[in-house]
Amino acid sequence: MDDAEHPLLAGLTVEQRDAVTTRASPMCIIAGAGSGKTRVLTRRIAWQASHGSADPRRTLAVTFTRRAARELRARLRRLGLNDEVRAGTFHAVALAQLRRHAADSGRRPPRILENAAGLVAELRPKADRAAVADIVNEIGWCRARLVIPEEYPAEARAAGRRPPWGRADRFAQLYADYESAKGRRRVLDFDDVLSRSLELMATEPKHAAAHRWLHQHVLVDEFQDINPLQFALLRSWLGPDSTLVVVGDPDQAIYGWNGADPGLIDAVGEHLPGCAVLHMRTNFRSTPEVLAAAGRLLDRAPQPAVRPPGDEPTVSVCDGSDEAAVLARAVRHRHRPGSRWRRQAVLARTNAQLEPLRRALLRHGIPVAAPTERSLVRKPEIAALLQAWPAGASLASCVAETRRELRGLESATIRPDPTPVEATPETRATVEAFLEFADDHLSLDPDATVAAFRTALRADDRAVAPSDGVDLMTFHAAKGLEWPVVHIVGLEDGFVPIAHARTAPALAEERRLLHVAVTRAEQELHVLWCNRRDLGGDSVDREPSRWLEMIGSSRSADGVESQRTRNLEGVAGARQELKAQRRPAMPR
Repeated sequence: MDDAEHPLLAGLTVEQRDAVTTRASPMCIIAGAGSGKTRVLTRRIAWQASHGSADPRRTLAVTFTRRAARELRARLRRLGLNDEVRAGTFHAVALAQLRRHAADSGRRPPRILENAAGLVAELRPKADRAAVADIVNEIGWCRARLVIPEEYPAEARAAGRRPPWGRADRFAQLYADYESAKGRRRVLDFDDVLSRSLELMATEPKHAAAHRWLHQHVLVDEFQDINPLQFALLRSWLGPDSTLVVVGDPDQAIYGWNGADPGLIDAVGEHLPGCAVLHMRTNFRSTPEVLAAAGRLLDRAPQPAVRPPGDEPTVSVCDGSDEAAVLARAVRHRHRPGSRWRRQAVLARTNAQLEPLRRALLRHGIPVAAPTERSLVRKPEIAALLQAWPAGASLASCVAETRRELRGLESATIRPDPTPVEATPETRATVEAFLEFADDHLSLDPDATVAAFRTALRADDRAVAPSDGVDLMTFHAAKGLEWPVVHIVGLEDGFVPIAHARTAPALAEERRLLHVAVTRAEQELHVLWCNRRDLGGDSVDREPSRWLEMIGSSRSADGVESQRTRNLEGVAGARQELKAQRRPAMPR
């Protein structure tokens, strides 16, 4: 068969075909929002398998989330590769590696610290919950950036970071105390899993060689969000016979605050010498109008669109006391009879903004599907299933037994003895979805126990159960998702950009973050901001985000027509401010 007529190339653009068929290694695919990167990744794996240039059983796909790994493996199954490719997050791959090495060496598997916040609270009992969370996050930044305690004051100063616990030297001591406490308890946190894997590759030549042989062909998704620790681990996994493909988009680099280094993709040729770079710009997700707004946000030409033209994005204004009611009316107005509520999403910069909106939507009879409510692990039927599975039992055996019970189910209950679970159609769908996540774990660690699977779930508790409701998410949580209708709320200075973003790199990341939120919309984009809010008990005037006007035309929300003049004046003021204080150019 002529390659041009090969089924794996059907329906691909020229740039997608190049990404699928090019044999260069290392290779970086710059994949713009909605450009079909998962489609290209899976077809590339299948293409190489069909041409004998890569054994799928020796192929590893590293994803940013467990959900992405599951989607990739599901698509590969549809292409005829039945669970041959290993896929998982950096943490999942590294944890499976450590467990395999322990088993081969006759040692106990590593003990994982389940609650880093609890350990920090023990070390600093006077810290409140918010302070503890900030400390844990800052330790995570240090580990991601390979910063040891004694280096912290200088590194924090260079990065423009504010220590979460007093002076930098005080935080450095707390960081050192945390590391010592883990050592005394002989436990690893999830960042230790990566560093121990890196150490293993450096100190155990036979194990390192076996790992590189097993994972000869490596693909890494979301490369723009990789941090120095992950990159060092990735480099250690590569041998002279390895092939490497990384996929990412500099315009969607939004995790610098958490230790990611967008410079790794901005200067990929320096970090991966000889790297070939391909670009995929055509957008299959959004209308030209949405893409025009996204292009204006980054001060560049919009991506080419495949979708036909649609409606212009809308910008509305209201008082903060009316925000929830205005949003509820907008969501209900755009709900089509007989369609699913999950066609719509409400996106905000912070979690704190979402809770009052969630309550308001529920009061108006609009179902909501917040991620915390949809977590599979928190579902009663899944909790019962995990409790019923013995911790030391083979995960593969437990999954197989549960599947047999599902297939043979004729009564009203699923019985993963000793705990019965009510067997409604919804429950069965939830259990089946959960078993697919177990399959993903087994692809990395075929000999895994139930206890090991539980540990991996705690490392990435983003598995969600199917439900129908409007999604409420932060901009960060929405990354990688899409909806026909997207509502962005709170587009005000102080939220977007967030108040603590003061440096040029932080403001650039905030701008990219808004770009990510905008490009989640397939057909309709609606933006709402408030000119007054009750903050800390006081009614405070609010200014529109400096980037608001770039999104679309302004119009007043229903019932607040009297605010139109103030809206337009505010947007005009934001425009003048933007011209007078031109922000640094975005990294390309």
